[in-house]
Amino acid sequence: MQIFLSLHADKFFFFGIVLARLGAMLMTAPLFGSRLIPLHIRILSIFVLAMLITPFQWQSTSAIAFDHHVLLFNILANVLIGASLGVTMLIMFSGVQLAGSVICRSGQMATEGSSDELTAIQGPLSSRILQWTALIIFVVMGGHRLMMTALLDSFQSIPVASHLLPERLHEIAVHMASESFRLALRIGAPVITALLASTLVIGLVSRALPQINSFSIGLTVNLWVTFLTLFFSLAVMAYLFQDYVHAFIGAWNSML
Repeated sequence: MQIFLSLHADKFFFFGIVLARLGAMLMTAPLFGSRLIPLHIRILSIFVLAMLITPFQWQSTSAIAFDHHVLLFNILANVLIGASLGVTMLIMFSGVQLAGSVICRSGQMATEGSSDELTAIQGPLSSRILQWTALIIFVVMGGHRLMMTALLDSFQSIPVASHLLPERLHEIAVHMASESFRLALRIGAPVITALLASTLVIGLVSRALPQINSFSIGLTVNLWVTFLTLFFSLAVMAYLFQDYVHAFIGAWNSML
């Protein structure tokens, strides 16, 4: 057994490095890293995928330096590369969550936070609805396949044996954060605009008919306007979110 391990030590180290990059991505991605998927299923999936990917990267085995410090830095670099892809998608989904929170507050809906199994954080109901909608769109459009394709392409841009980190990591991070706020604004804009119009109409009606209880009527009208606008803007949100998935993954690819 020891002879076998000594002969194939480079293969085991190489498998561990591939496992580090793949596992970091899967454990931080919005879909793969969800608590809805049991931990043992995620770990098993990571090992199986790493075993399938590793044989296609054997050509880089000879470039690995079998020094403990170099190997440790190599593993950390691959963890950072893999995690950056998962965090990229998390930043995009945080824009959807922010849009839901803004819509909830603008529509004067209940803002009590509840447990969110998707992101393991507290959030209002409208935010969770938008997040689930975004996740369904992400799966239907094949976002999980796009992430795996981007990760496989990263092995060509930055080989497993390389211990170099992306040079434009901080620039891309700032760009993605700003794009996440932009996504939140574009998702919430229809509802906020409709609420502004309904508030102006209610204000004009209350001035013309002071005997009407504009406060209670306004709450009901704003609630209906919020849900109706959300319902009719879901199709636009689907196309918008689809474009942002491609844009975020493209930005991550350009970083490598």
